[in-house]
Formats: sequence, C-alpha cells, structure tokens
Amino acid sequence: MGLLDKIKASPRRSRRSATPATEPPTPPRSTGHDATSKLPRPVLVRIFSYVCPHTLDYSYDTSEDSMNDGCMLCDMRDLAHCSQVSRRWFAAARALLYKNVRIDPVHYCEREITLAAKRKRRSFFDRNGDPIDVPQLRLELFMRTVRESQDLGKLVLSLRMPYMTREANKTNIARTISVLPQLRYVDLPTGLFSDESSCMTLKQELIASCPDLRRMSYRRGAEGTFARLPEAPQWVNLEKLEITGLRIEEGTLRKGVAAFRNLRDLTLEDLPWLEDSAFAANTNWPLFLPLEKLTIRDTPQLTATGLVSFLSPQRNRLALQELTISSTGVLPSTLHRILSAAPGLSNLSIIQEVSRSFPQEQIAPMKSQSLKLLHYEITSESDTPGLPPVASSYYTYLISSLMSQCLPRLRDLYVRDAQFPDTLLLTPPPRLFGGGEDGPQLRGGLIQPLNVYSKGLDELEWNFTPYEPNPSLGQGGTRTRPVSFQEAQLSRSWGGEARKSVLVGNGFGGYLAVPEDDDRPKSSGGSKRSSRQDLWR
Repeated sequence: MGLLDKIKASPRRSRRSATPATEPPTPPRSTGHDATSKLPRPVLVRIFSYVCPHTLDYSYDTSEDSMNDGCMLCDMRDLAHCSQVSRRWFAAARALLYKNVRIDPVHYCEREITLAAKRKRRSFFDRNGDPIDVPQLRLELFMRTVRESQDLGKLVLSLRMPYMTREANKTNIARTISVLPQLRYVDLPTGLFSDESSCMTLKQELIASCPDLRRMSYRRGAEGTFARLPEAPQWVNLEKLEITGLRIEEGTLRKGVAAFRNLRDLTLEDLPWLEDSAFAANTNWPLFLPLEKLTIRDTPQLTATGLVSFLSPQRNRLALQELTISSTGVLPSTLHRILSAAPGLSNLSIIQEVSRSFPQEQIAPMKSQSLKLLHYEITSESDTPGLPPVASSYYTYLISSLMSQCLPRLRDLYVRDAQFPDTLLLTPPPRLFGGGEDGPQLRGGLIQPLNVYSKGLDELEWNFTPYEPNPSLGQGGTRTRPVSFQEAQLSRSWGGEARKSVLVGNGFGGYLAVPEDDDRPKSSGGSKRSSRQDLWR
C-alpha cells in the first residue's frame, strides 16, 4: 500500500473536533494581589539573578573555566519563562538574559538524556539520521536574534561557547560580534591569538566592532602585531593580557604592555628571553603599570631580583595582590625577599621542581602580614635511596615560618607533600636558646586556624585537613589539632542550619565530612543537580 493509499484509508477528523484534543487547556488566571508590582526594578533584577546565577558572571574566564554546579540551560529556560509573566517582568528578565550569554553543548541534568534520545530519531525529512550540532544551532539562533534586534545586541557584555564551536564557526562569530558594540569578553578560536590567516577576518571585525574588549592574548606568531601596539593601540580598556611564547626583546615587551593603560592582570608565559633587566628601571622604556595580579610561567632566566625591581615603585608595591610563579629562576629560599617587598600581597603561588636541598646557611623566614592563601608546591624528580626526599627540606623551612608566627593571616595552604599535615602536627614548638627539654619556650606555633590541602606526587585529589590552635594552651599555643566537621554550621544549601554528614577518617587523626545525597543543592527547576560525570555513566 502506498503513502497516498494510507492517507485515503485513514479516517478524517474535522478541525473543530481536533482542536480541543491538540490545544492545551488555558491556565486559570490568578486573581490575587501581585506583590512584585511595587518592587523597584533593581530589586526585581536581583531576584531574577538567583533564578539564573550565571547571568552575573562578569569575569573574563572561558566557558570551561566559568562553569557553575547547576544546569545553566535549565536556569536560562526558567528565566525566559519569568519574562513571559508580565511587562515589568519582561523588561527586567530580558536585561539579564542578554547580559552574559552562554552557549552550552548539553544540559547538565537528567533532561539531556531525553533530549539526546529525541535527536537520534530519524524523521521523514531526515532519512540519513545525521547528528545535530546543538551548540552550533544555538549560536546561529542567537546570531539571528541580535542581528534582527539592535537593542538586544547592545545589552550583551560577554559571550561564551564551547571550544569546538568557536573553532568551527569563525564566520558566524564574526557576524555575531559585529552587532555587539558593548562586548567585553568573547570566547575566540586559538588561531586568532597567533595571527593565523583563517582568523584575520574575525580579528579585524573584533577590532572594528568591539572597542571595549577587556581580555586579549598574544601568542607565538603575533610578534608583528604586538610590536605595532605603541603606534596603533587597540582596546584601550583592556584589563587582562596574556603573552605566551613571543620572541621579542625586552624593550618591545615594555612598550607593548604600556599601551594598555587600564591593565590589571598580566600573564607572561614561555618567554625564554625574559630576564631580570626587563623589570629594572630604565629611562628609555616605560615603567610597568601597577598590576593587581601577575602570573609568570616557564621563564628560567627570571629570578627574585627582577621581581623585587618590579616592586620597587611604591604604586606597584601597594597594588599587587596575587602573584603566581611557576618553573622560573625564583628559588623558594628567596621568597622572603618578595614578601617583604609586597606588603599588600594576599595570594602567592610557587610551583617549582628542585634538584638540590634547601640552603644550609641562615635564611630569613617567610614573613607577611597580608598573605591569606599560599600554594607551596615544591617537588623533586628522584630521591636517593636511604636519604630523605630533596623537597622535604623545603617543607621544613615552611613549617619553621609557620611556627615562628611570621604568617599570622594565612588561612589556606596547598602543599605537594602527603606527609605534611602529620609533620605539622608533630613539630615541636621553637625554644629559647639554652633551654632544655623543660626549659623556657618561645611563644611560637600557630595562632590562627589553618586549612591544609596536601597531595602526593601520585595523587589526583587534594586531601583536606583543618587545624586550629589548641585553646588549652592559651593565646600563644604551640600545638595544633585537626578539627572534626560534625554538625558544622554551614550554608543552608547543604540541607539546613547544620550540614548532615558522614565522618570519614582522613588518615591524620582528623575527619572529613561527606554530605548526604538528599541534602545536595537543587536547581531552580526543582530537579536535583547532578555532576557532569553522572550523565555519561
């Protein structure tokens, strides 16, 4: 029987009889008082921001680095439903919907399982059953929306998308950002940062249409573009700059960085020509601008002398808050020089592989009145059988700085030594010279709570051990003790005033608290938020 015969054989239904079966029933109208009618618009916007939290993500991080715990697509759907309630809600919700836009590949909840099954079904018009590129389709829909409505394009401040989407849709991205004049951040293909020919049209569109961009990278291959920055400045409001793999002279580096007057975050990576002289005061080169965050990686010629020279101007010394040094010539034994030159430093990260033990001569302890977070990740390649690891002497120096009360505001400590929490607990307090076993003691030891995150070389996850001073020893207590988090007073998102947990030993005499599954946070749609790994099990 052919298709036409099947249609003739099927009974026909009149439109009038089919309408009640296909149309959904009209929802009853509420006759109660609208309590939100008297709320100011900023308050209404604030309420809607809890429906879709990622709309308040004003950071300049990529789509992969700025992901939240919930299902962002479901949150955006809920906010879109709120915009359909009334005219007042529409104006407030629309401003949030198009402020910080995310194009995610999947739903991070149970809904994705149902949608994925529907996408695999073959229809009458798609006999091949080719898979649908969902994020590409969402990008095309968003592009059409902002190009048809110029007012919506002026609301967009950031646009994030998956890695494969931005690599395979350069033309669509260029057409989209051409109508986003207020754009501050957008996920871009990696070839744009290296001046690849396939991305030149996109880059020219970015320069012409997005003058308020706040983050940009220059990588190997873009030496010519970076050298022309003093004569042809771009994005004068840039706040975050990344320079990776450029083969340029020190003067070119200083002049190019000085072209961004509002720079706050600078990353220098894989610069083998970078030496201490690049940070020294030189009348022929412009001075480095005051930075709030400085990250330096894979620069073996740079030592602590160069960083101290960078911090010699008072404006630089007071502005710097975060410093990350990884695989550089800065030795851990010279950290005390950097800390003394940066009185406002709150976060410090040093990641270094050492081959020799800590120097035997007298080294001043690390001392800072402002440091709150310290990543002290010192590792060594191989150890001699029968001898302690080379890196252990560096952690001994760290413990002496802690016990000397030179870091009174430190709250979080990350170390790459699995035995560090146990060593810290068993470390004897410092004593006065000439004092015996029962002699007078120096007022040393931890005087503040400290969260220690430790990880061995063969471990993937951080082990958490909280410590607090022993109250029985008074204000100058010289011993610490691990803390149990049973009945800890934490946020309501864990299931009430007190978190319900299961106590698990952490191997050092302390305990770890594992929240119950029923008390984990839920999405605004009411469904339980699952981890991304659970969706593909």
